Amino acid sequence: MEKRLKSEIEDFEETIFAGEDIDLHRFYAVKKELIKHGHRDLLEIHLILEAMLEKQHNTLMNKRLNLLTIWSTIFLPLSFYTGLFGMNFDDVPFLNNHHGFWIFSILTISTTLIMFLYFKLNKWL
Repeated sequence: MEKRLKSEIEDFEETIFAGEDIDLHRFYAVKKELIKHGHRDLLEIHLILEAMLEKQHNTLMNKRLNLLTIWSTIFLPLSFYTGLFGMNFDDVPFLNNHHGFWIFSILTISTTLIMFLYFKLNKWL
């Protein structure tokens, strides 16, 4: 039984180091068996692998949240421009101007490009 548990822990280790997903149900079933049978040395290795797995998941989640935040930041000024120029007033700049649509379009596109380039140059994207 100890050989089988040791083999499974080694398989988990290889999978985690490769950055691949593991069967969490089996992972925690092995932990339960290690606790039940009192294999302290294997349990310590398992706990280290569990911490590594948790760190990988946290890193992936942080990357996704970072990307979501950047895209939200890029689109925030566009929402502001749309709200500002979409008001029902006659005094809105460029509203009655013949080139108002094109000025608004250039403003939104240039804002998006400037912010995108800023994030790209700072290696945030």
